Amino acid sequence: MIVLLVPLPSPAQVGDPGSETFARELLQQDFDVFRNALEEAHPGIHTFVPKEELDSMFNTSRSSIPENMTSRQFTVLLCKLVARIRDGHLRVVPPKRQLDPLDEGAYLLPVQVHWDNGDLYVWKNYSSLPDTGLLGARIVSINGRSTHDLLRDLFELMPSDGNNMTHKYRMLPRSRQLVRYLYMLNGYPTIFRLEYIARSASVPVVVDLAPISFDTLLRVFKERYGELDERKSLEFTPLDSGRVGYLRVSSFDKSLHKDQKLDFGKFLRTTFTRLSKDSVQHLILDLRDNGGGTDEYGKLLYSYFTGSDFQYYRSLRMNKESFDFFRYTSRPDIRAPKGMLKANGEGTFDNIQHPNVGIQKHALPTYTGRIYVLINGGCFSTTSEFLSMLHDHTNAVFVGEESGGGYYGNCSGPTPDLILPNTMVRVEIPLMQYRMNVEGSPRPDRGIIPDEPVRVSIDAKLGDHDVELERALELIDAARQDH
Repeated sequence: MIVLLVPLPSPAQVGDPGSETFARELLQQDFDVFRNALEEAHPGIHTFVPKEELDSMFNTSRSSIPENMTSRQFTVLLCKLVARIRDGHLRVVPPKRQLDPLDEGAYLLPVQVHWDNGDLYVWKNYSSLPDTGLLGARIVSINGRSTHDLLRDLFELMPSDGNNMTHKYRMLPRSRQLVRYLYMLNGYPTIFRLEYIARSASVPVVVDLAPISFDTLLRVFKERYGELDERKSLEFTPLDSGRVGYLRVSSFDKSLHKDQKLDFGKFLRTTFTRLSKDSVQHLILDLRDNGGGTDEYGKLLYSYFTGSDFQYYRSLRMNKESFDFFRYTSRPDIRAPKGMLKANGEGTFDNIQHPNVGIQKHALPTYTGRIYVLINGGCFSTTSEFLSMLHDHTNAVFVGEESGGGYYGNCSGPTPDLILPNTMVRVEIPLMQYRMNVEGSPRPDRGIIPDEPVRVSIDAKLGDHDVELERALELIDAARQDH
């Protein structure tokens, strides 16, 4: 083993507000507020966990609270419980006074990681070390903990829909998300001791890397890797002399499109008119890492792939019009807008004003050629809704990695922050359950399972080798030869 390091400081800084200790009585008070809020407001709390099982989980977690516990330890306890409810939009967040330093200070891991087949690799290097030997290296341990053990602990904290795991894998390269979970486990880092094995080596190297800020990360990225990806969130490109269309939708976020001066509806009309005019028979639709956004945009995109009017949401429901737990939020008196909700026969309320509710108009010109959809675990929320409809109602071929969201829908929409009164730990509770007009998934607890699985290796990432796109083009070539 080659060792290049200095003495390792304590992994957590003195003065970490997450180290503040609370007595069991206060923690149990917060736990009861947390449980009551979820049972009152979460519309899909028993989608994957039966009531009897969830009651047992609540009771076991509450009784496990010791005589004294730090704020961070309590946050971890709640994260683990929430992750077992299996709702990717239901999240536990550290108190603001703990989170602000993470967002503003120098606490980020100075490398960007890539998960591949159970291991972590160095994808980007933002440290003071040269790229040689570090890029592409397999990370063996961080601060003395094996990456396999660390990943196990991280995944126990991360929420996802159902039993999906790919969404968790694709959260790891997001530096600001990763540092939050590392903080929950270990506090503010003062050093990162990285043990790794270079691509062309067999002997581990151990180095100490100083944490960095997000501003530093952006600066180093520009210096070492060029400009950030400044492509628009919407892109259409003809391939193969115009015989193949490549349509990339990297976000359904209305505000992002507005910032980029993009008109989503106009862009789709122009694109699909061109596809029709040029008689393009093969369309590659790239939705990788599209984390969702505006509900209506998913429906609008789908409307170009069906030749008849359609139902998009089967139901859109909330438990109540207003909630008792709102007194622990910043808006205690908030209620649903007048006329938005209508009581149904099941004791809950239907959203009757959402633009995706009811029969939807199909768009013209309808695309009738072959569809190849590039997906991965970064596909979530609105994107998952669209993918389920396309999967259930068309013959699209899905290429890549299992998508990150649930097949039948999700719980999202209005998501107020519950602020627990003693610890100030925050819980983001989605209030609306979205049920898609789809049936027959063999794995209702998973995302879209690709027809053509594609593994993205660290070599592909480092070489900017788009293996998913290449596989789609191979499928198109094979389809042409068949005809």
